[in-house]
Amino acid sequence: MPVFVLLSKVSLRSPGEVRALATADAEFERRLREECPEVRRIASYALLGEYDFLHIFEAPDARTAAKVALLANVFGHARTHTLTAIPFDEFKEIVEEV
Repeated sequence: MPVFVLLSKVSLRSPGEVRALATADAEFERRLREECPEVRRIASYALLGEYDFLHIFEAPDARTAAKVALLANVFGHARTHTLTAIPFDEFKEIVEEV
């Protein structure tokens, strides 16, 4: 199944909202299971830098990955960026074909 990377930048209105992030993540996971049962979250990380969070997930297609990104935006994320991730072994096979 294709792998996607979702980068998100959180927009907090007050410093106290940072405590609500764990609750928001649990709700995101619940909605993900409910609305996109075919999606499997592989890993999630808090980041230092331009983006605040990185989520790696498997989805059957780009349409479903877009739905995941839209769901993430429901929880107040100001900006998301979704990428397709190609396993390096597959990438090497593509290079050999060129």
